Amino acid sequence: MKASKLFLKSVAKLGIRKVFGIVGGEAQAMQFDEEPSLDFYLTRHEFAAGIMADVFGRMTGEPQMCYSTFGPGLSNLSTGIVSAILDRSPMLAVSAQIPRAEIQFNQTHQCIDNVALMRPITKFAAQIENVLEIPALLKTALEIAVNDIPGPVYLSFPTDVMEQEIPDAEAEALLQTLSPIKRNPAPLPDFRQLDVVLSKIKAAEKPLVIVGNQLIRDNCCEELVEFINAHNIPVISTLASKGIIPEDHPLFITTCNKYVDKIYHDDLVSQIFDNSDLLLLIGYDFGEDLKSSLWKNKKETIVINTHYNDMGTVFQPDTLFTGDLKQVLPYIMQQGIAPKEDNEALLELKQLFDKRAPFVSEEFSNIPLIIQSVRNALGESGVLCSDIGLHKQYAGLLSKTYKPDTFMCSNVCGTFGFGLPAGLGAKLARPAERVAVICGDGGFHSTSQDLETAVRYNIPVVIVVLKDNAFGLIKYYQFLEREEIFKRSVEFGNVDFVKLAEANGMKSIQLEAPEQLEALMELAFSTNKPMLIEIPIVYDYRFREVAVPEEMEIND
Repeated sequence: MKASKLFLKSVAKLGIRKVFGIVGGEAQAMQFDEEPSLDFYLTRHEFAAGIMADVFGRMTGEPQMCYSTFGPGLSNLSTGIVSAILDRSPMLAVSAQIPRAEIQFNQTHQCIDNVALMRPITKFAAQIENVLEIPALLKTALEIAVNDIPGPVYLSFPTDVMEQEIPDAEAEALLQTLSPIKRNPAPLPDFRQLDVVLSKIKAAEKPLVIVGNQLIRDNCCEELVEFINAHNIPVISTLASKGIIPEDHPLFITTCNKYVDKIYHDDLVSQIFDNSDLLLLIGYDFGEDLKSSLWKNKKETIVINTHYNDMGTVFQPDTLFTGDLKQVLPYIMQQGIAPKEDNEALLELKQLFDKRAPFVSEEFSNIPLIIQSVRNALGESGVLCSDIGLHKQYAGLLSKTYKPDTFMCSNVCGTFGFGLPAGLGAKLARPAERVAVICGDGGFHSTSQDLETAVRYNIPVVIVVLKDNAFGLIKYYQFLEREEIFKRSVEFGNVDFVKLAEANGMKSIQLEAPEQLEALMELAFSTNKPMLIEIPIVYDYRFREVAVPEEMEIND
C-alpha cells in the first residue's frame, strides 16, 4: 500500500469525513478517491477550503481536513488556519511538500519551510518522514487538535514520502490501531479552592454574567441557564457566544461589544457596567472581543472556565477558577446562595435591547430591518453566517439568536471574506437547517469565486450582499479621526453581483425594497438551491448623533 493511500485510510479511521482543498503537482501521488468514505470538496481558492473546515469543525467539534499543494497553495491556505487557531476550531491542515532531496527553502521552485510557517499558527506542526509513522502521527496530531482549547494542527507531506510503499498486511495492522478521536474528560475542579468565588458571589448585590464560547464547546448551555435562573443574575454575551442563552430569556440583556453605543446612538455600555458590582466571566475568552476596557478595568472580575489561556499583562481577573464547567455550575447552585434582587436598571435597558430596532434616519438604509428579515426567514434553528465589515456589528448585535452556533462570524480572527465559505461549511455541518450568509460587497468579492463551488455541489445557502461600493467599516474608522476620508483607500467601482452570480450558474436578484427581503428569502429557501440577493445600501458611517423619537425611548 502506498503511503498516500495509508494516509487517507488513516484519517478516515480517525473520524474525518470531509476534505476541502485544491490538489497540485502532487496529484499523481495523492488520489483522494482511494478512500471512498472521504468526501472531497474542490474549492476555487485554498482560503475557502480553510474556512469551510474551520466552521465545520467549530460547529460540530469534529475536526475535518483542509488540503493544499506546496508553496503558494499553503500560504493561501494559511489564513483559514489562522481563523481556526484564533476562533478555537479543531482542524487538520495538510499540504504537500516537494521531494526531500530537492528541498532548499526559498531557493527551490515552490519550496518554503512548511513546518516553520505553520508552527506559530497551529497547536502542532510536523513533517511526515516515513510511511510507517503516518497512523501514529495523525493520531497524535488530532488528539492535540480536539483537546484543551481546540485548534488546528498541521502536517507537511513530501511527495517522495507519498510514494513510499509497505506491504498491505502491515498497513492493515497499523490501521487496526486507529479509531475516531474523542476529547479527553475535562479537568476535575478542586472545589476546595472555590470558597473565594462563593463568598464573592454571596456578597455581590448586582452581579453580571458574561458568557463565552467555552460553554458551547463543553455542551454546558443548559447548566448555565439553570445557574442564572437559580441566582437571578442577568447575562450578556459576546458575538461568538450568542445563543448560549436564548435571547428572549428574561435575564438576557444584550450581546455586547464596543459598537453598541454607536449603533444605538446612546451611552449604553457604561450603563450596563455601572449597574453591576461583580462580573462573572463564565467560559470567557478575551479574544472574543468583549474586553476589560469596556468596564474600564474597574470592576471586580471572576473567571470560571474549564480551560483558560493566561493573558499576561493584557488582562488578569481578580479571581480565576478552572475545572469542568459541567460540575462547577451545579456545585455552586448547591451552596445555598440566595437569589439576587432584580437588577432594575439592567432590566430597563433590556426593554430597549429587546426591540432590536435602533432609530435609523430616513436618509440611510434600514440595516436593522434587513437583519431582522434575515433572522425571521431563518427561524430559531437556522444559521446566520456573517462576513467581516460594518454589517457584522449590526448582525451580531441585532439578530435574535436562540440556540448555540446559529450565529457564526470570524469573531477573534476577523478574517475578510469569511462569509461565503463559512456558509458553505455551516450548511454541510447542518444540512437540515436553513443557512444564510450576510456580506458586505468588499468582503464578499474577495471570495466570490466560490459561488461556483456552491453551485457545483448544490449547497443551498442564501447569500445577502449589502452593496455600498466601499470598505464600510474602514470608512467608519477614518471618520473617527477626520472630517473627510481618503476615498482612494476605501471606495471602489461598481460590480453587478447579480450578473456575477448568474455567470457562475446561480439564481440572483437585486432588491431595492428591504421590506420584501423576508418573503424573497422564503422563496429562495423553497428552491433548495443557492441564491444571491444584492441590496444597495447607504450607511451612516459617522453614526451621527440623532434625536431619538420619544416612542423609541427605553421606558415607552
